[in-house]
Amino acid sequence: MEIKLDRINLDEKCNLFLFETAGFSMWPFLKDGEKVIVKRTSIRDLKVGDIILYRADNKTICHRLIRKVIQGKIQIFYVRADNSAQIEPVTQDMFLGKVTAIIKNKNIINLCTKRQQFINHLIVIVAPWIARIVRIIKPLYSKLQKEYD
Repeated sequence: MEIKLDRINLDEKCNLFLFETAGFSMWPFLKDGEKVIVKRTSIRDLKVGDIILYRADNKTICHRLIRKVIQGKIQIFYVRADNSAQIEPVTQDMFLGKVTAIIKNKNIINLCTKRQQFINHLIVIVAPWIARIVRIIKPLYSKLQKEYD
């Protein structure tokens, strides 16, 4: 999911920033136009299931961390959009911060609670299966829809 670049500093001392999402790659967890609160944090504090913000190809992207690999002093993260099975590597120099909260319909969802961390970890396991099922069902649904039109 791409992030619009119009960030708002919420609190520079705490390194909190507000971004607006654009796109559907993290749907249904994150929807187009929702706001995320991002905190600059140490890469050592990241856990599988966390949603991270990073730069790639002059874009600011928000995807879910699915694996951390340490190769000597180099740390590589593997991320994936919830709506995709494609895994992308992210190096520590690309990393910008961790999404700590989402603003949905004027409600703030704290992603740092134990409950939400469990849900995020569960999404890492379940999301690729759902994406595969959708890819199988979508053409069948389209074919049936054309037959009945």
